[in-house]
Amino acid sequence: MKTKSFFLMLFILILSLTNNAQESKKPFSAFRDSLDNAIDISNFLLNKKGFLLVPSIITEPAVGYGVVGAAIYFHSSYSAKHGPPSITGVLGGGTQNGTWMAGAFHVGYWNHDRIRYMGALVRTNINIGYYGSGYIESLANVSVNLNLDAWLVLQQIKFRLAGTNFFIGGRYLLFDTYNTFEIPVDIPEFEGTEFSSTLSEATAVLNYDSRNNVFSPNKGFFIELSGTYSDTWMGSDGLYGRLSARMIGYFPANDKLMIGVRHESTYSFGDIPFYARPIVILRGAPLMKYQNNNTTVMEAEVNWNVYKRWNLVGFTGIGNAFSDFESFEKGKSISSVGTGFRYLLARKFGLQMGMDFAKSTDDFAFYIVFGTSWLR
Repeated sequence: MKTKSFFLMLFILILSLTNNAQESKKPFSAFRDSLDNAIDISNFLLNKKGFLLVPSIITEPAVGYGVVGAAIYFHSSYSAKHGPPSITGVLGGGTQNGTWMAGAFHVGYWNHDRIRYMGALVRTNINIGYYGSGYIESLANVSVNLNLDAWLVLQQIKFRLAGTNFFIGGRYLLFDTYNTFEIPVDIPEFEGTEFSSTLSEATAVLNYDSRNNVFSPNKGFFIELSGTYSDTWMGSDGLYGRLSARMIGYFPANDKLMIGVRHESTYSFGDIPFYARPIVILRGAPLMKYQNNNTTVMEAEVNWNVYKRWNLVGFTGIGNAFSDFESFEKGKSISSVGTGFRYLLARKFGLQMGMDFAKSTDDFAFYIVFGTSWLR
């Protein structure tokens, strides 16, 4: 689960747009900026304390279209705390293919942002197309429906090193599933079409974050190195591990043009379950379609401010899922290209909202974006 604390208010934006032709003193004027009278939710977020209902839309092609909603409690406001407030919430949602989820979470910023905590408990039932984690001839062009009836527990804590932009910490994930394939498939990766499986993982994390804005940055770097370990004594099904490197950079070319670059690589080893193997995460690529023991992704994005608060976005990327370095060229590769738009929804936070449209090697998808598509 990524920490998108503010999924951020498609509902509020729609309500505000219906009032666009009215005077600024009319209802919804609280959602206008005093500088340019444009639609803006900065003051609302700065002073918000207590409960907030947040609806959003799911557009992930792997599970179909759907809706998700959250009831979030702000323990304080941004203005009172002079920084991100701790939040607690519950969420639930579903999609057209029968996938559903419900859970609770807490995100904490403690000791003047020297300690960052995230925890979640989620119950979910996922229907997703499985293409095989590697090249499997019988699944080369079609998928088999995989149902994951699961509980998820996540705990993460990171500590700031002195007064620097470095954080060090750890993460624990427990993912207990009952897996069902829709039709019998003769694949040596697993036995049977119905079986239970458990992931119990501990991960050490080191990251550097110099982004000038965690929502929609246009300058700085996010770098994270992580190592994951899992073993039977922890309750997991097997002994395995993963090593990951994530690097994102934002480079302002001028006052109106920003260039972003992203690289992610993950390498696994040991007896890793098929559904826990690394996947290519790229706009236009359905989840779990491009999966193997190792993955690598490169993506570039250009964000151009064309008029006042409106920006155009263009992006392209490539990814590869491969079993080992000797067979890199035989891996499941994908490329994508796309475009989108952004609106500066909260000027004081530098937060943009919009949509992306992506065409990959063999898929098309669109996404509603709050903040950056690379938010971590």
